Amino acid sequence: MWIIDAAGDLIHLSPSMAEWLGESTETDESQTVQTMSDQWVDALRPDPSIRFRGHQTRRITLSEHLGDAKGVGDREGVGESRTGDKALTAVAHWVLLGDSGYTIGCVGEFLRDSEVPLSDWLGEGGLRQESLLRELIAKHQTSNARTADILLAGESDAAELLRRRVTTATSMRCHLGLFTPTNSSSRELALRLHDASAPGESLTIVDGALMDAELLEAYAAPAIQSINQHDSHRSNATLLIERLDEMPDDAQVKLSQWVEVFGDHLRLIGMLDPARVMENHLHRGEPDDPLDAQIAELTHMPQAVTGIAKPLMNLMRAMPITIPRLKDRREDIPTLATALLREAHRSGQPQKRMSDSDLPRLGRDAMDALTLYPWPNDFDELAEAMGSALGRVVGDRIGRDHLPLVIRSYRVGPRTESEQEPERIENNFRIDSLDEAVQKYERELIERAMEASQGNKAEAARRLGISRARLLRKLDG
Repeated sequence: MWIIDAAGDLIHLSPSMAEWLGESTETDESQTVQTMSDQWVDALRPDPSIRFRGHQTRRITLSEHLGDAKGVGDREGVGESRTGDKALTAVAHWVLLGDSGYTIGCVGEFLRDSEVPLSDWLGEGGLRQESLLRELIAKHQTSNARTADILLAGESDAAELLRRRVTTATSMRCHLGLFTPTNSSSRELALRLHDASAPGESLTIVDGALMDAELLEAYAAPAIQSINQHDSHRSNATLLIERLDEMPDDAQVKLSQWVEVFGDHLRLIGMLDPARVMENHLHRGEPDDPLDAQIAELTHMPQAVTGIAKPLMNLMRAMPITIPRLKDRREDIPTLATALLREAHRSGQPQKRMSDSDLPRLGRDAMDALTLYPWPNDFDELAEAMGSALGRVVGDRIGRDHLPLVIRSYRVGPRTESEQEPERIENNFRIDSLDEAVQKYERELIERAMEASQGNKAEAARRLGISRARLLRKLDG
């Protein structure tokens, strides 16, 4: 058995299903899900038509891993058959769990495409199993909500502006434009915005980059049907469109037509990568609109967004929310890292940690490394780094050595002559704290010594002219 969430992601794989697929059952469930190949996850997803009928049955084909494929095809009574040395076919059945958007699936010839109560579909002890599944889904939804809250944390001006815009967006039902790096956890924020501003409203998620006009009609059909389900009046529905800036032109035209036809009954939440939007603008070389410049100044949005149909872009500008990159809010990284570490601990990624009292703290050297790193993959990379560090650490302190290699080995290169700031006399010289400035300079010297000695603490202490014990105390500080 497995569970697919509203966005089409695999969030749960039962031990028996993992064994049937040849996946290791000795590792943590979340790790098993994360290591599943994209081809297998795609095969385990139901067709969009499931939103019309609530259930679906069809035959699926899964290709085995190259090499060892232990457990695949060893189960009896599930109706699987080999189509070759490296493929396995089976009858799969999916059931949609109400309006939640979550789908559970399993394989077996004993299921047919017919209306079956969920409790009966789960077999003997079905009611108890249904309760456990709903508990698992509720846990997943709560975790997503906490992730969105963490994204808003921090004391920087960028974080404060983000929270204010989110508060405004949750107070009304309107079109939303989320200008966010591609790899940020903005989907969780988009779901939170939808649930708060339009509770109970139908939500359909589509990947704009994969849509042409025909595919868009198929995948967005549940939203359109929800609007037209009553003869006397129209209902409301929301389309969440990921990578709207990469949606083909014909699909954008179709989307614009729907907005004209259905008006406010169809609400759009679009997700766009600011860097890609700016790249499109520079590539096309279109003249800047003065209004775009004003909006850019107020919201930090790129000017004159191109590559997107103007009617759609106007809707995205109605309530724009820009999620700043981590490199633009470095002062928030300690707060975000600590919160993500607590969330990783709570989610039980490493099963050995069961209570908050076991939560290790981030050492100063680890925090400095996190603050220094440029975070090309942004928020998601920070979350993965905290989960990785939690799995590596033994004890109550996470140091630089527990961080992923790419982070702990990162060093800022020397600036070129053109980047050197000219010397000048500052008549208004002032610093907030001499102690903090001294500590920062001391950390920089220690990092240089550690780098020069290739991590040898005794040699680094000799280069700094202090004892090894004193250096260790400063590293632990």
